[in-house]
Amino acid sequence: MRRAWFFAVLSIAILFAVAPAQAKEDRNRGNDACTADSAKLCKKFFGQGDMIILKCFQDNRTRLSGKCHKFLTEVGLLD
Repeated sequence: MRRAWFFAVLSIAILFAVAPAQAKEDRNRGNDACTADSAKLCKKFFGQGDMIILKCFQDNRTRLSGKCHKFLTEVGLLD
């Protein structure tokens, strides 16, 4: 019983350690892929938060660069 509890706690700790690292990696990839698009298409929304920029990207999906469109699709933020 103690061993199962230990592995459950260890699994949760690993999950919490990996999730922020993955989020940081995705954010870096997103910055690389979409910085030019945000400056070109969504500059008027700067300073209003990430969700406003994401909405701008979604509203302008047909005008996004290939790499930004691909990234947003891969991470599930664009259909």
